[in-house]
Amino acid sequence: MHNISYIPATPVMLIDDHILVAEGLRELLLKILPPDSVINVFSSIDRAKESLEAQPYGIVITDLVMPGQSVMNFITTTRRQYADIIILVISSVMDTSSIKACLAAGANGYLSKATDPREIKLALEYTNRGRKYISGDLSGRLADSILSTENTILTNKELEIIRLIAAGNKTKNVAEMLFVSPITIMTHKRNIMRKLNLHSSTELVKYVYENNLI
Repeated sequence: MHNISYIPATPVMLIDDHILVAEGLRELLLKILPPDSVINVFSSIDRAKESLEAQPYGIVITDLVMPGQSVMNFITTTRRQYADIIILVISSVMDTSSIKACLAAGANGYLSKATDPREIKLALEYTNRGRKYISGDLSGRLADSILSTENTILTNKELEIIRLIAAGNKTKNVAEMLFVSPITIMTHKRNIMRKLNLHSSTELVKYVYENNLI
């Protein structure tokens, strides 16, 4: 496996509560990344946050499901605080809503844990160029759906909000993810429903799915 010559050596944060999985992925990354790359492994979000505050990282690779810990909130917070950092999710969770919610929260790419190891190299190459990456073991229809540009009258912020709502997040959780008050989210939701001529939350979720927005 060839090294990625055009990705500069940068500290990598690897987050997974399954230590054996994390160590296996770490060994794979050491073969992919430039020589002497530093890869720090964390089994909790809290420890990862502390390390982010203490030293710079160029890449964060995280699992999506970690019991008792809000990985989605971590993705959102990290994206807002570190605009240039690359965030990749590698998870066994494959449902459309979770994948799109991660991308909406600020992840640069999403890969399944069943993906070919070579795709991790591709994901790093793509995201280093500023592009999104979805692993190829997702269906072509799903990949096209996730990466398509929606034809809608809604603003990017409104799209972000309805995706999070349709993914099952409560108003309070959406507000926490976006660092605004619940009242702000409720106001956005009312404006969205007015624009779309919808009259209930059920109609809103139905609209999101029927128009392939999540």
